[in-house]
Amino acid sequence: MLAIKAESLSKTYMGEAAPVTVFQNLDFDLEESVFAGVRGPSGVGKSTLLHLLGGIDRPDAGRVEIFGVSLDDLSAKERARFRNERIGFDFQFHHLLPEFTAEENVAFPHRIAGVSAREARRRPAE
Repeated sequence: MLAIKAESLSKTYMGEAAPVTVFQNLDFDLEESVFAGVRGPSGVGKSTLLHLLGGIDRPDAGRVEIFGVSLDDLSAKERARFRNERIGFDFQFHHLLPEFTAEENVAFPHRIAGVSAREARRRPAE
């Protein structure tokens, strides 16, 4: 089963003087249970790609499917719920709550989603 399908992804940002195209017409498939990395020099679009694949940002063109769910078909609220339930991110700048332990930071979004305290404490161990 396909875990991730990206079709004709394009993303451009407004630079200081002119638009900057990060990538254009990017296509790829990633099968379930396959480990993949995204690497390259600073500024080539790695974070942009991950934000698109995770539904944090939207492409200018193209579409992303995660386990058969088209992120384009989801509202912002639905994308946030989908991310919380199905996608894991380890951000370069993690923005953790300093007063919480690592386990509490992982459990916190589960509590917001309505998961019981007991279940939320169990999930960081997974």
